[in-house]
Amino acid sequence: MKRVYLLNPLSVGEIASCFRSLSVHPEGVRIMGKKAVFYTFRVRSLSSPAANILKQEALAAGAELATAWRVIKDPDAETDAVLTGTYRQIEIIVRKIRKQQFGLPGIAGEIESALPGLLAPRPYLTYRRSRLDLRSGPKIMGIVNVTPDSFSDGGRFFSTDAAVEHGIELCEQGADLLDIGGESTRPGSRPVDATEEKGRVVTVIRKLRQRTEVPISIDTRKSEVARAALDSGADIVNDVSALAHDSRMPGVITKYGAGIVMMHMKGVPRTMQKAPAYVDVIAEVLSFLEQRAGYALERGIDRDHIAVDPGIGFGKTHEHNLSILKHLKAFRALGFPLLIGASRKSFIGKYTGTGVSERSYGSVATAVWAAINGADIVRVHDVGETRQALLMVRHIMDA
Repeated sequence: MKRVYLLNPLSVGEIASCFRSLSVHPEGVRIMGKKAVFYTFRVRSLSSPAANILKQEALAAGAELATAWRVIKDPDAETDAVLTGTYRQIEIIVRKIRKQQFGLPGIAGEIESALPGLLAPRPYLTYRRSRLDLRSGPKIMGIVNVTPDSFSDGGRFFSTDAAVEHGIELCEQGADLLDIGGESTRPGSRPVDATEEKGRVVTVIRKLRQRTEVPISIDTRKSEVARAALDSGADIVNDVSALAHDSRMPGVITKYGAGIVMMHMKGVPRTMQKAPAYVDVIAEVLSFLEQRAGYALERGIDRDHIAVDPGIGFGKTHEHNLSILKHLKAFRALGFPLLIGASRKSFIGKYTGTGVSERSYGSVATAVWAAINGADIVRVHDVGETRQALLMVRHIMDA
């Protein structure tokens, strides 16, 4: 029998679990865990002096920095870079470059602020007088569209009774929470006034609250709608504008102690898919979410009430969506629970050649990828299929 075999790249939690299975002392688990996992950072726009100093400090710590070759000789060159090393090595580098010039103290601060989010678990999303326990793995948010023009179900659940029964069916399939929406935010959609939006969702929420205890989220940008939904039994506000659409929304969140999901969207639904462009989609979405989370905190919303969503399909090309999904772990560094909503969206149709009603397999695969790579909540139409897939993933990862 072979005495040596390769362990797949493991997370900090998986490394710790592996050590504990060997009866390693708890202090040893804590110390060695930081030495056993590599972190890789993309660093943008380093000057030649900064890149060379960072390279020297990385090598001295036993880490590595990859840059454009020209910065070695050209003092006026600028480069992006990739820094890779263990947690302990990165700590050493941060401490050293904090004392340097050429913008390196700022780089040190950004790396240092990312590390706690990468390491620390985000165990809960708090809402009203309860909290969603995220310790046992990603949660499933079932979608209930109470709209006549949804891209995914074409108004099938527009009536109150149909929407309520659909919500209960999703709960029976294993939804951990429900997201109720009364205004379509599909590309090209037009806004709905608050009175009409309330008319669509309030009774649905009230009736669902009478029949289920799962947390209920209201998908709205409007404080008036959010207030009515929370009065009717909702727990969380899912705001695609990240509190930018309605200045009164933070006051509603704090008054009710609601949870808040803040999403990135470039533009507005009606125009967001008209040639969206980014210099670096990951860096720009990260910056936006960090800024909006800071805005929420400044207005009195508690940190443990906040979740973030990079906004798959909201002002992004198909390639942008793939990049965000590929680099989901970057969003963990923000330190907030991460929600991903990719279910049945057009980029899945683009790459699978399927219509909206035929995208369940692609949607489940995307949800599984998101869950493995850091998502705490996946927002889906196909709850039963997603639950079964995530259960198997969890058992494999826990083996």
